[in-house]
Amino acid sequence: MDFPVSPRVAVPTPTAVEIQKPVASTAEQTVLPAPLSVDEARVAARTAFEPRERTAIIRALLANPPASAAALSLATQIAAQAQQAMAGYTSALASIDPPPD
Repeated sequence: MDFPVSPRVAVPTPTAVEIQKPVASTAEQTVLPAPLSVDEARVAARTAFEPRERTAIIRALLANPPASAAALSLATQIAAQAQQAMAGYTSALASIDPPPD
């Protein structure tokens, strides 16, 4: 039995920019829609665990200047929570892996 064989297709050589470009990460696929309303940001902040998630919420909340007083207040609250979480990560890391003598 003979199977038809198609000729090989030449793959184009990637450019230097394409080679240096990082592989698509899941962070690019889960980007928050901007701008977020105050209510949407409040709901997102309740489920955010990591400081970088909270930072993304703040960016999306303040994406459309000028921000309202409620948006600025919520962004300040989220930033304070992110700072507390980061301090907690830092102290936990220090207790797990003490600095060398």
